[in-house]
Amino acid sequence: MTRALLIKTLCCAGALWVALASSADAQRRPYLQRLAPTEVTVVWRAASGPGEVCYGTAIDALSESVRDETARTDHAIRLTGLTPDTRYHYAAGTTCPASADANDYFVTPPVAGSTQPFRMWVVGDSGTGGTNQRRVRDAMMAYTAGAPPDVFLHVGDMAYSDGTDSEFSDKFFTIYQDVMAHTVCWPALGNHEAHTANSMDQSGPYYDGYVLPSAGEAGGVVSGTEAYYAFDRSNVHFIVLDSADSDITAPSPMLDWLEEDLAATDQEWIVAFYHHPPYTKGSHDSDREGRHIDMREFATPILERYGVDLVLGGHSHSYERSYLIDGAYDTPTTAAGHIVDPGDGRLDGDGPYDMRGDGAVYIVAGHGGTGVGGPLGHPVMAHDEIVNGSVVVDVEGSSMTLHNIQLDGTESDWATLVKGEGIVVVAPRAGSAVLAGSGLDIQWSATGPTEEVAIDYSLDDGASWIPVVSRVADTGRFGWMAPLVVSSVARVRVSDADAPEVVGISGRFAITDLTEDTLIPFGGVWEYEDDAEPAAGWDTTTGGWDSGPAQLGYGDGDEATVLYDTDPNVPTVYFRQSIEVPGDATAARLEVLYDDAIAVFLNGVEVFSRNIGSLAHDEYASTSSDDNMREGMDLDATLLRPGMNVVAAVVKQSSAGSSDVSFDLSLTATVRVDVPDAGPTPDGGMPGVDGGGVGVDAAGTDAGGPRPDGSIEPPGDESGCGCRSPGEGGGTGAAFSALFALGVWMRRRG
Repeated sequence: MTRALLIKTLCCAGALWVALASSADAQRRPYLQRLAPTEVTVVWRAASGPGEVCYGTAIDALSESVRDETARTDHAIRLTGLTPDTRYHYAAGTTCPASADANDYFVTPPVAGSTQPFRMWVVGDSGTGGTNQRRVRDAMMAYTAGAPPDVFLHVGDMAYSDGTDSEFSDKFFTIYQDVMAHTVCWPALGNHEAHTANSMDQSGPYYDGYVLPSAGEAGGVVSGTEAYYAFDRSNVHFIVLDSADSDITAPSPMLDWLEEDLAATDQEWIVAFYHHPPYTKGSHDSDREGRHIDMREFATPILERYGVDLVLGGHSHSYERSYLIDGAYDTPTTAAGHIVDPGDGRLDGDGPYDMRGDGAVYIVAGHGGTGVGGPLGHPVMAHDEIVNGSVVVDVEGSSMTLHNIQLDGTESDWATLVKGEGIVVVAPRAGSAVLAGSGLDIQWSATGPTEEVAIDYSLDDGASWIPVVSRVADTGRFGWMAPLVVSSVARVRVSDADAPEVVGISGRFAITDLTEDTLIPFGGVWEYEDDAEPAAGWDTTTGGWDSGPAQLGYGDGDEATVLYDTDPNVPTVYFRQSIEVPGDATAARLEVLYDDAIAVFLNGVEVFSRNIGSLAHDEYASTSSDDNMREGMDLDATLLRPGMNVVAAVVKQSSAGSSDVSFDLSLTATVRVDVPDAGPTPDGGMPGVDGGGVGVDAAGTDAGGPRPDGSIEPPGDESGCGCRSPGEGGGTGAAFSALFALGVWMRRRG
C-alpha cells in the first residue's frame, strides 16, 4: 500500500494542504481540520477524481462551493471568508448535492477573547479499534447528549501499533467519523504514531492525515511546523507540543517557540497538551523514563512561568488528576512544598481551585481504549484510577470544570478551576436536561466579598429573567424547583445581592417534559435489616430500619456501610428505599451489584432474580456468584407509578461459611410529566405556569407580575422565597409550580 503524500501549496493568501493520489483501499468520510473563526479545511478520501465542498447556513441551501479539478483520492479543501460563531452545513464529494447530511456541519468559533462557553473532549491512547474504545466514545456521546463537544483533543497513540495508514483508517477515522464530521480533532503526536512519522520533515501517515496550523492560522505565534502548534478558542489559548519525536531538551526550536508563543498570548486561560505527561505512576513511571523527565524538567518550568492552567497528557494507561501544584520539577518528584491547594477541587467538596495565583492542574488521560494498569499513587495526584474512559471539560468564561467519564458512563471524578473575582455558575451544566417540575441544586462559586446572592432563571436565553430568590447566603448551592414549562434555551443567573453587577450566568440547558432520570444512583442510601426476618409487607413500606450508603456488605473491604457479620452467617439480608417518580415512566432500567444471590421488588412485585432458589429467610442461595457480580435489565416501566414507589431487595449468602456479601443498585427511568400549554404573559414576556409568572426584564429590574388590569405589579417582597402567595396577584401559577416541585424535591432528597 503506497502511503499518501501531502504537499503544501500556496492558495490565495494562505497555505492550503492538498493531497496527492493515494492507493489506500480504505476511504475516509469527510472530517474537519484547522477550524478557525473565518476558515475551515474539509478532508476526505474517496475514489480518484476531482473534489468539491458545498456549504451554506441552511442544510438544504448549500449556496457556496470550492472545487478542485485535480483528480486525486485524498482531498483537503479550504473554506475561507466564513463568519465567526456561525453554523454551516456542508457536503463533500465530486459534485455539489442539493442538501447536506444532518451530521455534516460545523460551527465557526467566536473571535479570540470571547467568553462564549464551549466544551472539549480529551482522549488518549485509544487506537485499538476494539470494544472498549467504542464504549468510551459512546459513553461520552451519551454524557454530552444535547451539547456535543466543540473541540476534540487527542493526546496521542491514536492508531496502534505503528500509526500506519491502514491503522489510522480502521482504528481512528472509522471509529470517530461521526464525531469528526462536525468536531475538529486537534492531535498531539504519540510514540506509536512516531514509529511511522518523521517530525523533522513532517512525513508519514500522521502528518498525511492531519491539516494543522503551522503558520498561526488558528491563533498563536507561527511555529513553522505541524509537529507543534497553537490555536485559540474563545478565551482559551491551546499549545500542542511534540514529546514523541522532536527535541524536547533546552535549548531547542520547539521550546524556543513555546516561550515566544506564551509571551505573546493574552488569553484568560492556557491549556497545553502532549503525549508524555510530567507526572504519572500508571503503566509508565514519570520518575524513571527519559521523555517524561525531560518534559518535566525542560518544558514544565516554561509553561508554569507563563501561567499555564491545565496540562493534558497520555502515554501512561490510566486516569490521574493532580492537585493544584507548582514548581515540582525534581526527579524523583516530591509533593512537599509544591501543592498549592491540597483540596479535591470540587464544589461539593473542598471547593474549586483558585487559579488567580501560581499553580496548574495536570491530567493523565491515557485510558481512552487500550489496556489500563499501573500501581498509581503519585504524590501530586488528587484522584487516580485504572478504568477506561475520557475527559470532558466545560469552559464557561472564568470557570473550567473537568469531568472524567468512565466507559460505562459513570462520572468518577470532577473538579472546577476558577479565575478572577466574580461568580461562576457550574450547575445546571450547559447542555444538560432538567425535568419540568423537578428539583435540583443550583451550584456556583463566588470569589471576592460576596456574602449573599440573588438567583434568577430565564426561559428565553437570557432575554428576560424570572426570580428564584432575592437574597440567600452565599453557600454555593441552592435547591431549586424547575418550573412546569418546556424550554430548550434556559439559563440560571446568580448575582451578588448587594452588587448586582457581579454576576454569573450558566450555559444553556433544557427544561423538558421527557427526560432520563436517575431515580436511584449507585452509592445511594438504603434502609437495611441484616440480622432478622422482617414483618410481612416490608417490601412495600419504609421507615424504622437502620440506613447507610451503598455499597453495603462485608468481607471485601470496599463497603461504604458494613453489615452484621457472624458465624454462621445470616442467610438473607434485606434492603429498601422509597423513590418519587415525578411523572409517567415510559422506560426503565435496573442495574444491580450483588454477591451471591439477589431478588429485586418494585412496589412488592418481583422484577429481577438471580441464584435465589427460595425466598425463605433461613434458606441459602441456590449457587454462588463472582465477587461483586454486576448485571442489568430493562424493566416494565408501567410498574413505576407517578408519586411514591418502594424498591426493595433481598441478598442471600451461598452457604453458612460464605465470607462476604455485597449489594448496590441503580434505577434509571425515562419520565414524562404533564406541562400546561402556557401562552405568553400579558406583558409579552415568557410564560410561567398557566400563563402567569413573576419576572424581571433583561436589565435585571424586577417587573413583578401582571395585574388583572394589565399593569405590572411592583417588585415582590424581600422574604427570600422569591414568590408571592396565591391571591396577591401575578404568580399564582408560578407559586403552584413551586409548591408542587418543592414536594417532589423534598421527598426525593429524603
